[in-house]
Amino acid sequence: MALLITSKASSLEKLEVLGMASSYDVCAPPSVESLRGKLPGVYFAWSSGGRVSLLKTLFTNQCSRDCRYCALSSLVDGPRYSFRVEELVDLFLRLFEKGLVQGLFLSSAIPSHPDDTMERMVEVAQRLRKREGFKGYIHLKILPGTSPELVKKALKVASRVSINLEALLESSLQSLAPSKSLRSQILPLIPLIRDHFTTQFVVGIGRERDFHLLRAVESLKNRYGLRRAYFQAFRPVPGTPFEDRPPGSRTRQLRLYQGEFLVRCYGFSAEELVDERGDLPQQVDPKTYWARTHPHFFPIDLDRATYHQLLRVPGIGPKLARRLVTLRSRGELSPLHIEKAGINLRKSGPFLLLKGKPLIRGTFPQRELNLNL
Repeated sequence: MALLITSKASSLEKLEVLGMASSYDVCAPPSVESLRGKLPGVYFAWSSGGRVSLLKTLFTNQCSRDCRYCALSSLVDGPRYSFRVEELVDLFLRLFEKGLVQGLFLSSAIPSHPDDTMERMVEVAQRLRKREGFKGYIHLKILPGTSPELVKKALKVASRVSINLEALLESSLQSLAPSKSLRSQILPLIPLIRDHFTTQFVVGIGRERDFHLLRAVESLKNRYGLRRAYFQAFRPVPGTPFEDRPPGSRTRQLRLYQGEFLVRCYGFSAEELVDERGDLPQQVDPKTYWARTHPHFFPIDLDRATYHQLLRVPGIGPKLARRLVTLRSRGELSPLHIEKAGINLRKSGPFLLLKGKPLIRGTFPQRELNLNL
C-alpha cells in the first residue's frame, strides 16, 4: 500500500494524528481513558495520587508491520507522520509549563528495525530527565524485538514500561500480526522489565477463554510482578483484512477488567471466577457471581470476619475492608458507624451479619444465590 509521508506538518498537526492513533495503546480502563483533554493527545490516567493528565502519543505512525487488525498497519493507506526527538521534547515542555499535562506516555509504530525507533523514544525520555530535570511520570512502550540493551536504558529513565502481548498463543498472535512473535520478540523481554511493567491483550478475535487470560495475569503477577493488564475489545478498522469481522464485546472487556482486578488485588484465583466453559459471566460482575455460587461462604459476621473474608463480599473493597476492621478494633462496629463507613447496604447487606443478626431486614437470599447464571 502507498503511504503519504508528510514532513512539513507542525507539531500540533502531527499530534492531531499521532495522539489519536495512540488510543490503541491503553493507559487506563475505558471509563477513565475516555475522559480526553481538550487538546489531541491529552488523556487521563489514574495513579496513587489521583487522576493524572498525560501527553499520550506515538513517536511515529509509519509502520513496516502487516498486522491485520491495526489502523497503523503497512496494509492501510493514510497520512504518516514522525516526530523528531527535539520536537517532541519541546512540545511536551510547552504543554507541561501551561499545566495541560503532567506526564508522558510514549508508544510508536515500527517503520524499520525496532531498535531504531526505541532508541529515539528513549532519547526523548533521557533529554526530559537529564537536561530538563523533569521528575514526573514517563511511560515508555517497549517495542517487540527491542534489544535487551535498549530495554535496560528505557528502565533507567521511565517511571513505568509496558509491552503488549496482544494474544496468549503464538498461533493466535500470528493470525493477528504475522510479523510478530511471542516466542522470539516479546516473551524474552519480560524478565528484563519485571516489577515495572503492564501489558495489553486484544480480546474478541482470538481463541483464548477468559480463564486463560486471567490465569496469564495471575502468572505474570506472581512470577514477574506485573502491575496490571489492559484489555482492548477488538474493533474492526476499515481498510484492514479484518474490517468485516464483528467487533469484540464491550461487556466482556468490562468483565475482564473486573476479573483482573479481583485476581491482582483481592486474592481471587482465575478458576474461582469463571463458569464451566472457562468464561466470565456476562449478566453480572464476577465478584457477585462468585458470591451467588458459593452460598456456604455466607453470611459472614462483621464481628469475626477477617480482612480477606470481607474482600469476598460484593461491594466491599480493600479500603472499606480495612475501615471495617479498624472500627471493630475500636469497638465502634454499630449499624450507624457501618453506614457512615460507606458500606452499600443494598449490595453488601444480604451477605453480612452483625452480632449474629442480619445486617438488613429479611433473611439471607438462598434462592437468589442458587441462580444458575
